[in-house]
Amino acid sequence: MPFVQVKTNTGKIKYHYTISTPELDSAEKINPDLPVVLCFHSLAFPHVFHSQFADPMLRKFNLVVFNFRTHGETEADDLPEGYGMKEAAEDALAFMDALHLPACHFLAIDYGSPIALQIAIAHPDRVLSFFIISQICLKEPPDVCEGHRQVYESWTSAFPAPDQFDIELGMEGGYGFSQFMFSNKMTNLAQALFNATFPLCQKHWGYYGKKNFRIATLDFLCNRQAQSKAALSRLRCPIKLVYGTDDVAYTQDYSEEFLQDLEDAGVEASLFVVPGAPHFVGVDYASQVNPVLHDFIMQNDDRKPPPVSGHVLSPWDALLRQNGWAPDGSNDSDEDDDFVITYPH
Repeated sequence: MPFVQVKTNTGKIKYHYTISTPELDSAEKINPDLPVVLCFHSLAFPHVFHSQFADPMLRKFNLVVFNFRTHGETEADDLPEGYGMKEAAEDALAFMDALHLPACHFLAIDYGSPIALQIAIAHPDRVLSFFIISQICLKEPPDVCEGHRQVYESWTSAFPAPDQFDIELGMEGGYGFSQFMFSNKMTNLAQALFNATFPLCQKHWGYYGKKNFRIATLDFLCNRQAQSKAALSRLRCPIKLVYGTDDVAYTQDYSEEFLQDLEDAGVEASLFVVPGAPHFVGVDYASQVNPVLHDFIMQNDDRKPPPVSGHVLSPWDALLRQNGWAPDGSNDSDEDDDFVITYPH
């Protein structure tokens, strides 16, 4: 999977990215004749779109995802104080420019949603449609900020020295992450995603990365402000919101409030609710989310690519199998299972 280097006002970045096309699970470049779906991932989890990249229905498009700064395999200068939505959007736009991406369909989840929204507002000509799973585009609720602080304190306390790691505190931080993402119902796939993600978090947010962790998580999330009505009125693409009713951090009212803000600003918007789904709706509820995403893209693009005829795999198929994913087994959640973190050696 390739890299591309960019430089923005906040530093140098060597972006790691993934492209999947109808023909290739991991491609070097997009197919210029097909629509491009640009994905903005969640906090910490660069592989969160596995269930979308593995779906033949969606692989008729170019699927592109890049790792944010302090995430995944991306390498970059340290984050400056005050790094927020506008700075992250500037970085993402530099990535789009470096790859010479045309106007795209945006797919965002969680942490990626306010970044993608900022681009859609500032550069509406770059976005054909905007599909948001578990949006966090409003101001962070106080109780959610408190949860972020607890996870932050547990995680940073787990690294008291460069060569030390407190497993108990790491478990506490990991439990907080899992509760937030999956409502503490860890399916086999969810556990594999977590296992694959943990060493990346340790790499970026270990002892020497505590400042980056604070800026990228606590500061970025809890200092975030909602976009004004005037800003939202600059949007020129339709927006589809997706919400899972088992989200333990954000209520349905939170998404409905954002929907109302969009409609008040004259934006064509709608909300799709998935009963029983956690915050990371698209992981284990892809069978409900993906057809809606597919139809939304097709409705907002004049190009009508044919169905994919061959077999496709997620570009992270092997990685997730190495981390315990057993796709031929059961992915049903088991609330009695103990929460487990697999640590790198």
